[in-house]
Amino acid sequence: MTSKLLSVTEARMNVNYLAALDFIISLGFGLIFPLFPVYAENLGANAFEIGIIFAAFVLTRAIFSPSFGNLSDRIGRKRLILIGSSLYVVFAIWFTIPESWIGLMAVRGFQGVASAMVWPVSEALVIDSTPQKERGAAMGKMVMASNLGFVIGPFVGGGLVMLAQSTLGFSEMNSYRFPFYFTAILAAIATLLVWVYVTDARTPDPKKRSLRLRGMLKPEGIEPARLRDLRVLYLNAAMEGFSFSSIGPLMALFLMFRFDLGAEWISILIGLAMGLGALVAFPSGRLSDRWGRKKLFVGGGLIAFSATLLIPTTWSLVIIVCLLGARSMAFQVASPALRALQADVVPEHVRGRLIGVLESMSAVGAVIGAPIGGIIFDLFYGREMGFPLGLDGTLIPFAISGALGIGAVTLVQLYVRETIVGNQRPIERLAKKR
Repeated sequence: MTSKLLSVTEARMNVNYLAALDFIISLGFGLIFPLFPVYAENLGANAFEIGIIFAAFVLTRAIFSPSFGNLSDRIGRKRLILIGSSLYVVFAIWFTIPESWIGLMAVRGFQGVASAMVWPVSEALVIDSTPQKERGAAMGKMVMASNLGFVIGPFVGGGLVMLAQSTLGFSEMNSYRFPFYFTAILAAIATLLVWVYVTDARTPDPKKRSLRLRGMLKPEGIEPARLRDLRVLYLNAAMEGFSFSSIGPLMALFLMFRFDLGAEWISILIGLAMGLGALVAFPSGRLSDRWGRKKLFVGGGLIAFSATLLIPTTWSLVIIVCLLGARSMAFQVASPALRALQADVVPEHVRGRLIGVLESMSAVGAVIGAPIGGIIFDLFYGREMGFPLGLDGTLIPFAISGALGIGAVTLVQLYVRETIVGNQRPIERLAKKR
């Protein structure tokens, strides 16, 4: 693809409306995410099988993200985003049909294909539309929008379940299905916004070669030092994907089993914790443009994964909610900085392809992590292990997740070079005044 000259207004609209797309689709995800493990359990799934359901999504996303990223270099970003967001509408309704967890797994897998069309491609389009020195702020806006959706979603989901049960008289299972219809409506609105307001920032190149494994591991036209940076980022993405997915699907079960909470209260508590994270995503992205990407990524990552280690060490719900909030805030400090750092490393001429590969590596880690996390949870939850301070086997999956995440952050700190250590505009202004 070659660059197109977008007006300032068009570039700003791309960032704003793709952030709106992230918000709306994340609202749909957040709406059902805390309810999903309980819904799956009611369809006969145990913790391991819930991990398999989540793995089906990330597996198909891992398989198709590089190909769709490469295809977006050839046919344009907007077209693929429109197809993917349209498929979200269909699959949200399909979630209400299965009568077993296996059917749920199949639909979840198809949803991963749609996700591979939307998330890496929309991120590549935002990068296409944004000057390098402003990418942290743009990524911060995307992350903030996504997280606001996840924050508001659990409240809406919990409210819809309560409405379905207490006011509409739905059965328990049908009340869990009710939010999926709302998710379909949200996805339709997102598709309409992209169709009307988003513009491709680069001219498609239909003659571009198809993706091959060699092109993933050694892209053409990239200098050796940058190639090392890229491979470390691949490894970081896989390790963080494992860390997130080995705990993420099980957090609702952990809160339900330890504190005997219902699905609606779990939705609200997770929403409160994530709300704190949404507050810092955009300002932290702007700070990464000024202070440097690695500083914020490493600091936020270390705090977030340390909080993960501490969650199962207390029986106080208040403390756990505080830890979840701290974890969420720290992740949202780290996430825009990491995404901007990745954008700086990825060569422009293969941007769609390699953003897709980075998404794919994260998904590969998640595919492995979700079922393994479920197995470990089933094996060790609540078992006496001889740990000090009365701690039980619940500590084990959280310890694995936290330690692996800290290792991933450390790799980036040690081996990835930073091209923009922070823009010096405030210092330049001060110098001019003097």
